[in-house]
Amino acid sequence: MNDTDKKNYDDWESLADTPEEFAEAIRNAISPNERVFFEKLRYKELNETAFSNDVLMHERDNDDGLYILRVYSDNIMIGNHITEPEKAAVPQEYEGLFFVLKQDLFSFLGRHVTLHEWLRERDYEGIRYDQNNDYR
Repeated sequence: MNDTDKKNYDDWESLADTPEEFAEAIRNAISPNERVFFEKLRYKELNETAFSNDVLMHERDNDDGLYILRVYSDNIMIGNHITEPEKAAVPQEYEGLFFVLKQDLFSFLGRHVTLHEWLRERDYEGIRYDQNNDYR
């Protein structure tokens, strides 16, 4: 392994996600918006901290009231904000984008759909790439 390859590998050492997962997701994207999502999140994980949260989707950006935050480098928090607090689910934080994409959103949406399926249904509409509170 040359020095450049070692440095690139070291950049991923503390992350739950891998360069191979991102490469596969970008290669298998079903729309330009999906490809952009994975390209931007790969960049963010490697280059932007989010100690004060990176708002990937605000609850006002979708009819389901779902919000998605990136926390630190590669943790993702999902929650919902609805007008009836007794129906709100407890926010969940997951380590790694690819792990959270497989999570069932039943407790948030009342139907069985993974985060990845839900994002594809809406073709990533409402995803924000410029709401990292560390850089505001």
